Amino acid sequence: MMKGLTYLGCLVLVFGCGHKNEAFKSGTFQIIENDSIVGELYRFGNYQIEKYPGRELIARIEYKTDSSCLMHGIEKDPMGIDTIVWLNKFKETSKGNFLINATPYNVNVDYMYEGMLLKIDEGIDERNLNRLDSLNESLKFK
Repeated sequence: MMKGLTYLGCLVLVFGCGHKNEAFKSGTFQIIENDSIVGELYRFGNYQIEKYPGRELIARIEYKTDSSCLMHGIEKDPMGIDTIVWLNKFKETSKGNFLINATPYNVNVDYMYEGMLLKIDEGIDERNLNRLDSLNESLKFK
């Protein structure tokens, strides 16, 4: 009886508390809004690159839990996106498909972004991966 309870306790720890979904933390994703693909996202470590037609954004990621993070936009001239920190909450709705809810974290604005990330590749193309590696390396020295 005691062996059975010990075994059950170990299973709960391994598969309950210890199991985290890391699928949204790296890879190549499509950004989907209103059932349309609006851009691509490359995420690795504590940075992501978002590419939209005619525009590119870079964000530093500060993971809070296995399903939430703070996003700090990075711009050469911090006038817009760089001033707002976003609290992003992720929920996997199916394998590789994540619902995102983002709200301003550092300002009192009544706004919520809702969208989807669809993971299309575990990897990242060499050019974007090199840029993300460089950004992550620079974070180590701050």
